[in-house]
Amino acid sequence: MINREGIHQSAEQIIDIADWPVHEDYEVFPVGARDKSLRICPSNSPSFCIPGHKYLFKEAIKSAKDPSKPKFPDQYWSEIIAFKIGRLMKLSIPPAFVAFNSDTGQPGALVEWFTGYPNQASERFTPGGDHMQRLIENYDRNKGRKHNLQTIILLSKALTHSKRLNSPWIKYWGLCLCYDAVIGNTDRHQENWGILWDEETQKARFSPYFDNGTSLGHEIFPIKFPEFRGNSDMLDGYIRRGHHQMRWTLDDDVRLPLIQGVVDYAKEYPSVTPSLIDSLAWSEDELEQSLTQLVSFDIESPLTKDRASFVFFLARHRRALLTELLEKLRVEAN
Repeated sequence: MINREGIHQSAEQIIDIADWPVHEDYEVFPVGARDKSLRICPSNSPSFCIPGHKYLFKEAIKSAKDPSKPKFPDQYWSEIIAFKIGRLMKLSIPPAFVAFNSDTGQPGALVEWFTGYPNQASERFTPGGDHMQRLIENYDRNKGRKHNLQTIILLSKALTHSKRLNSPWIKYWGLCLCYDAVIGNTDRHQENWGILWDEETQKARFSPYFDNGTSLGHEIFPIKFPEFRGNSDMLDGYIRRGHHQMRWTLDDDVRLPLIQGVVDYAKEYPSVTPSLIDSLAWSEDELEQSLTQLVSFDIESPLTKDRASFVFFLARHRRALLTELLEKLRVEAN
């Protein structure tokens, strides 16, 4: 159900979640920096939502100096645009919609929960942090400094060896790194991935790629947009400084770079390179059309034409850079 076709929200279908029932367990969702509440979709919902299903309403990160004000008021658009880009890359991404709470006046992204779909086997979700704590001594879950890809790979291999994992893990993590590099996601910490367990068979699969909103240059203010467009050194430096919330190995001093991390992973697992290149072969026109449509939404902290243009500029540049580097690897391998 998560990959269903025909998910389209028009500008006239902004969702007001004020009357959506709050999930009994999570009036305030406990994970992450942004204010979130878990809601239940009512029966009179728009056609692109699923009645009775859970949805997470995510607001922008609040300012530390003034908690009543968002630090980046339009950040919620990053979650919605990241969903659009993920679908262009043919990935499993929880649908994200434009929404607001009329009781508080706060806009946000309404993100579909990735378990509990109708007619789907019952699944239990375990976040990556659970596994990191079991595998790494004295793992600090709050800071996540020991979060690393090597341990994730060891976990993936162990699950595969025990014949419990249904996901092709080499491809899964390669595409995850590639997706995060395209959108500039710096927040793939141990709570932003996990494993889904079939309650009946106890077989496992990796979760869809979720919580993708710390991305797409959301922290860059509009006054800086012209500088990035006109200064290639500034742009390249910004992209080069992008790092994951994980290291390659437990002992590494620095975090895994977004762009170079994809290249290093493809060198380590050459079989994944064609899949990564294929995921980057999306139409720029489709992304541009999606952004143009989102600009038309009349909501607090709207997606401006200037912001949409800058997001397109960043995503296109990152995609071109990744494609060039991966094509070079493929040529060298042949």
